[in-house]
Amino acid sequence: MTRFAWVLNLDAELELARPDLEYVPRQKLLSQLAEFGRPSRDLLGPGDVVVAPGEPPLNSGFVGRAWCPTPLATAQLARAGVRAEPHPDSQTLRRVNHRLFAHELGGGLSDQHYFTERSELEDLFRLGGRRWLLKRPLSFAGRGQMRFYGEITTKQWAWLDASLAQDGVLAEPLVTPLLELSLHGFVWQDGRYELGRPCVQSVSSRGVFRGIRLATLSDLHRTEETALLECGETVARALHRATYFGPFGVDAYRYELDGQLRFCALSEINARYTMGFSVGFPRHPSELRL
Repeated sequence: MTRFAWVLNLDAELELARPDLEYVPRQKLLSQLAEFGRPSRDLLGPGDVVVAPGEPPLNSGFVGRAWCPTPLATAQLARAGVRAEPHPDSQTLRRVNHRLFAHELGGGLSDQHYFTERSELEDLFRLGGRRWLLKRPLSFAGRGQMRFYGEITTKQWAWLDASLAQDGVLAEPLVTPLLELSLHGFVWQDGRYELGRPCVQSVSSRGVFRGIRLATLSDLHRTEETALLECGETVARALHRATYFGPFGVDAYRYELDGQLRFCALSEINARYTMGFSVGFPRHPSELRL
């Protein structure tokens, strides 16, 4: 049986957001990730280990694997004397985890927009009468988001201007999810893919992961399940076209708007492992080979 040495770089999106700058994670963030990211260790199989910075090289016999195989993650594996398994390059990882990738596939709410200019945002806010959720395109677990309820403050404009200068922002109507879901899959280099079963996710009001379970017949309407599975296939094929291979997750949710129940089958794409992968995918990661 193959034994994997893992780098659990749960802050991968923050590294991918800074392709031209050296990313150095803050110790406070690493401590927070170690706490909320405990479910990520469910990805490990019997005999697998986690590679920690500064530890001596491992004995031979391990294959390197990462939560997301970013340059920092693969360098950490190399320092541990472990060869990383085949993985997409960093440009591909950035492209498919960027929220613009999901947006261009038709993801998000019908009034979702991607902005790179302040004047376009000013026009949006002048419409009035609607609350907005704005997201930086590479973030995770509720980070890099801001809610706008009315007149934009100077502090909020500073956040927006910094976001626009770096990589743009995604804007969508602010709604309250009534049921949050995910679907997990795996894409091989030759384009074959496999999907798991829909899962119900528990997250905080700010998007922080709390738990996951397989969805039951009573959780999902048939039309919702069909839409989610069709979306999973669309995403898998799009990832292959973008030269990505490996694990992925699709987030979806049911919500209410104007007194009607609606369903967003593609909220986000996580082209990496996820907290719920070992629950939602039919095979454990230790059984998967690239």
